[in-house]
Amino acid sequence: MRTPPIARVCFVGAAIAAAAVTGRAQAPASGPTFDVVSVKPYVAGRDAGPVGAMMNQRPDGGLTMNRVPIGLILAFAYQPISTADMVGLPDWATREFYNITATASLSNPSLDDQRAMLRAMLADRFRLVTHRERREVPSFDLVLANSDGKLGPGLVAASGDCDAVMAARRAEAEAASRSGGPPPSQRFDPAAPPPCLFAAMPNGVRGELTIGNLASMLRNPAGRVVVDKTGLRGWYRVTLAFDFAAYPELARTAPPDDAPSVFTAVREQLGLRLEPSRTERDVLVIDRLERPTEN
Repeated sequence: MRTPPIARVCFVGAAIAAAAVTGRAQAPASGPTFDVVSVKPYVAGRDAGPVGAMMNQRPDGGLTMNRVPIGLILAFAYQPISTADMVGLPDWATREFYNITATASLSNPSLDDQRAMLRAMLADRFRLVTHRERREVPSFDLVLANSDGKLGPGLVAASGDCDAVMAARRAEAEAASRSGGPPPSQRFDPAAPPPCLFAAMPNGVRGELTIGNLASMLRNPAGRVVVDKTGLRGWYRVTLAFDFAAYPELARTAPPDDAPSVFTAVREQLGLRLEPSRTERDVLVIDRLERPTEN
């Protein structure tokens, strides 16, 4: 199993309960917007930059995105909705990549400001129209695999107080944002995960996280929403490796991989199981989304 030497860290806070919202959104709600936006298709071999999609918020309020699929921008703009909770998302929105740069008059925007600015950009440049619905969707329940509750070798209780560590890190990031300084480093070495940090990679999950976090990370490789029904509380150190089957774009370019499927990996490495089920979820219905004209 080959894993990237360095991966971006995914910081995940407490789960957010989203209220059901209905009604068609013909235009984003009023709020801050970018001043100037440049959108260009990413061309492999022509454009320099990191291999993975990157979204970098600048202190001046602008944003730089390299090799990013529009589905990823939608997921950030409409959190806690993920691409697994979208209906009508065209295939090209997850398989085609763009380089996007934007300038803004609003410096040090909050997360809510950033999301509002992205929604306005999507409506303007990609002609996005959406609405939300409450629907019953296919899902997986994440449950204990063994009747005696024994966990696998890749799932071990964390030794530190990760809730306190994460609160301190959030405070540090907020202080840096207020001062206009650079955000705390988010680089992560999967071979030696530091305490209370984790990385979700195309071929697995490494680091310390809650089981609720893990369920969220399993959505894309499992192909459905995953609901935590293990009853496990607290933080765990997770070492999980599976194949690239759920990521066709990566599977075409990744080295040969002999790792098991995500379903086998979850059972054998973590001592958990993914059971088919159905659950009610808020979904984002994509009524309209067009490729942008390049500028």
